[in-house]
Amino acid sequence: MQFIIVISMIFAIFIAVFALQNSAVATINFLWYKLSLSQAVVILGSALFGILIMIPFDIIKRIKNSMKTSELNNQIKKLKEELETIKKDKAPHLTDDIKELEEKLDGNKESVQK
Repeated sequence: MQFIIVISMIFAIFIAVFALQNSAVATINFLWYKLSLSQAVVILGSALFGILIMIPFDIIKRIKNSMKTSELNNQIKKLKEELETIKKDKAPHLTDDIKELEEKLDGNKESVQK
């Protein structure tokens, strides 16, 4: 996030320097309108307009990311609960199996020693 802010600040400085160096009056024709404005105003206005156009897209992206994060957190929670359930259900059976195998191993050791 800080990287984006730094890049944005550098970009803003370049725009400001460019606008100050191009301060001559420009005539703008748009449909039936004619405006005489400083090129600096046109440049800064265009940059501002671009920013305003991008803000809704950024908001939509952030909302989607937030929803996806929430969905993934819920999935993690469910999987943790499922893991705990499996541990509770399987643990007693596994302990019994381990005891049986240990008894067989002890029996095999005794038969080998004889």
